[in-house]
Amino acid sequence: MWLLELAPRYGFLGDHVDYVCWGRQAARAGVLDLYREGPGTCLTDAPIDGRTQRLRTGTAERLNYPPLAAYAFALQGALLERLDPDPVANTVTSRVVYATSTTLAEFAIALGVFGVVRSFATASSAVAAGAAVWIAPPLLLDGAFWGQTESWVLAPGVWMVAAMTRARWLTAGALWGVALAAKPSGLIFAPLWLYAFLFRARRARIVGGGLVAVLVLNATALPFWIDSGDAWLRAAYLENFVYRLQWTTAMSFNVWYADLLTTGVLDPRRPLLGLTRDAWGTLLLAAGLAAAYVLTRAWERRDPGRACYGMLPLAALVMLAAVLLPTRVHSTYGAFTTPFLIATAFLLPRAAPGVAACLVTMSLQILSWQWGHLLAMHLQPDESIFPPAVRAYRRELRRLDAPREWALTVANLLAAAAVAGGIAATRRPQDDRRRPGGDTSTAR
Repeated sequence: MWLLELAPRYGFLGDHVDYVCWGRQAARAGVLDLYREGPGTCLTDAPIDGRTQRLRTGTAERLNYPPLAAYAFALQGALLERLDPDPVANTVTSRVVYATSTTLAEFAIALGVFGVVRSFATASSAVAAGAAVWIAPPLLLDGAFWGQTESWVLAPGVWMVAAMTRARWLTAGALWGVALAAKPSGLIFAPLWLYAFLFRARRARIVGGGLVAVLVLNATALPFWIDSGDAWLRAAYLENFVYRLQWTTAMSFNVWYADLLTTGVLDPRRPLLGLTRDAWGTLLLAAGLAAAYVLTRAWERRDPGRACYGMLPLAALVMLAAVLLPTRVHSTYGAFTTPFLIATAFLLPRAAPGVAACLVTMSLQILSWQWGHLLAMHLQPDESIFPPAVRAYRRELRRLDAPREWALTVANLLAAAAVAGGIAATRRPQDDRRRPGGDTSTAR
C-alpha cells in the first residue's frame, strides 16, 4: 500500500495509462473490442515539474497482450468504473485497482515457491522461501510501483516448474498455456521444455504437455477467434509494438548496456564485427542456454537423489540468460529471475550469495528509469538533430551518469556469474541437509 501511494508521484506512468485505457475500452465497448481498434487516450494525473496536471495521454495502441490479459483488463476496468465513473489514470484509486491482479499473482508465486521448497527442505525453510518471494523488491517494484505485469507470467510459471519437478507434464503444460495466454513473455519458459524433452523420461507425455499448452492458449482465445479471427495473435505475438523498439537494451544493465557505454550505439540493427547486434544477441542467448543445460545436467549427475529438482537451478539460469544476453530486453524483465533464484538458494546454498546480489542489482535495474540522464533513455539515433550547444550539454549529462551505469552493469553481470558459479561448485549435499525420507520418495 505504501508503494501504491507513492506510485502516482514517483512510479512509471506509460504502461499504467495504457492499462487504464484498455480497461475503460473493455468496460464500455466489451472485451471483444480490444483487438478491433485502439482505445484512444485517457485522462491522466501526470506529475510535471513537481506539480500534478490533468491531461489526456496514452499510446492509443490496440491491446498487444494475449486474451487472458484482456479478461483481466476488462475486470479491472469495470471495477475502476464503479469506483470512478469518469476514470482517471495515475490516481491512488487507479493504481490500487490495477495492482489487484498483480498482487494476487505475487501471492500465488510465493505459495508456489513455498510448496516446491517444502518438497526438499524443512517447513521453516519453505516458509522463509515463500516470505522472501512475497517481499522480494524486484516483484514489488515491478507490480505495485512500476505497474507492470511480469507476475501474471510468473504465477503459472512457478507452479509449472513445481509440476515439472514431479513429472506431471500435462499439468505443467496447462500452466504454461496460462502463462502464454497472459503475456507473450510466457515464451521465456520454452527452454525448460526443451531440456525436459532432452533429459527426462516419458517424452510422449512431455510432448503432450506442450500440446496442452497450445490447447489452453487457444481455449482462452476462442471468443476472439470467433469475433475477429487471428487479430489477437497478430497483435500479441506477431506485431507487438514492444518488438518494434529499436534498442539494444531498454534500460537492462546487461552485456548490451556495456556495449552501449563503450560504443554509444543503441540500434540493434547496427553491425558489430560483421553481424548485427541482434544476431550477436541471439548467438549469446543460445550459448547461455547451452551453458545452463551443462551446469544443470552436471549438478543432477552429482546428486541423483535430487535430480528431479534440477528444473529449479535450470529455471534460474535460463531466466538470467534471457535478461542478460539478448538485445531488446526491458529492465522489468529482471523480475522473471526472482522466484527461481530464491528457490535455488534454498536448494543450493552455495548459490545464495549470488542470489542476494542479483536481487539487489535487479531491483536497481527496475528503478533505473528514474535516473535523470541514462544513456539508454536519452541517446538518439542521430544526435545531429540537436544544436551544437544542446549536443554538448547532453554529452556532459551522460558523462556524469556513466560511472554508476558501468557500476550497475558490472555488478549485474558479476552477480549472475556468482549464481552460476555457486551451482557449478555445489557438491552432493550431506545427509543432515535432507528432510528425512524426503529426497528419495519425492524424487520417485
